[in-house]
Amino acid sequence: MSGPVAYLEWSLNVECPSCGGEFDLARQDDIEWFSGNIFNNKWDKLKGSVVSCTGCCHEFAIGGVEY
Repeated sequence: MSGPVAYLEWSLNVECPSCGGEFDLARQDDIEWFSGNIFNNKWDKLKGSVVSCTGCCHEFAIGGVEY
């Protein structure tokens, strides 16, 4: 007899320094840049990654990842 199957949900939220809106970088991860580095414990590689706000389209570099 097998038990319930667990599943993982994840998000990588960031606040835009221009408009103050918060958005999830995991939803912008078409090339698996964020997830690949997060799940392989290479968080420092994400520092300086340039992202675009989904609300105002402002581009900015993230300063790092915290949990």
